[in-house]
Amino acid sequence: MGANAQTTVQKFVDGAVLTAPQQNFSAATGVPVFATTVTRDAAFGGANKVLAEGQTCYLEDANVVQYYDGAAWATVGPAAASGFTFITGASFTGQTTVTFANSVFTSGYQFYKVILFATAVGSPSDLSLQFRDNGGTKSTANYYAALTGLIYTGGAANVLSSGTTSAGVGSCGGSGGGLFEFMIGNPTDAGLRTTFTTASFGNDRGRSGGGMYVANEAHTGLVFTGTQSFTGNYKVYGLANS
Repeated sequence: MGANAQTTVQKFVDGAVLTAPQQNFSAATGVPVFATTVTRDAAFGGANKVLAEGQTCYLEDANVVQYYDGAAWATVGPAAASGFTFITGASFTGQTTVTFANSVFTSGYQFYKVILFATAVGSPSDLSLQFRDNGGTKSTANYYAALTGLIYTGGAANVLSSGTTSAGVGSCGGSGGGLFEFMIGNPTDAGLRTTFTTASFGNDRGRSGGGMYVANEAHTGLVFTGTQSFTGNYKVYGLANS
């Protein structure tokens, strides 16, 4: 229980002496501060509590401000934290290469979610992935990846990258474009390999799989390259560690 937490709510009657400690305590806390909802309810009289609509308090265990709405306690904020934090996003038109800024990946997150959506493609385009750092695109033969999938009319749709200069991640085609979803792990940790998993559907086929960059190096961005030009957008999110 913090230094400002309360176990009672001060009540005064006519003729009562208001002491300096009582005034100082009130000034220090602003609104009543309680360790939990249990101590909050007990301080206001337990089951017999009578609260005025608009009464406020702060709860230490949940780190939230609450108010009484006339029937129950409601939370003002902060809002519950999302597991995903939007980092960046952009649209592109008629490009064969889509390059993310070098500052996309930082040490603030261990894992990232990347969504790439091709809204229009002139003809089927196979996409490949490469990592970047401040020195440029990593094009050494350190990419290993495996994707498996099916063409919607039947048949296999597999891709293998073994010791290549980029990793194949699927394809998109025609006016239907394609959707690609990636999880990127450990991109900025030079002591670990950067890995990724992917799921995609485009060019009438769906694939899932993953891969890695086998050298232990730090990366700060991505490059996607198509065999044909394509139009679309991408979004990058950081995943909270807790």
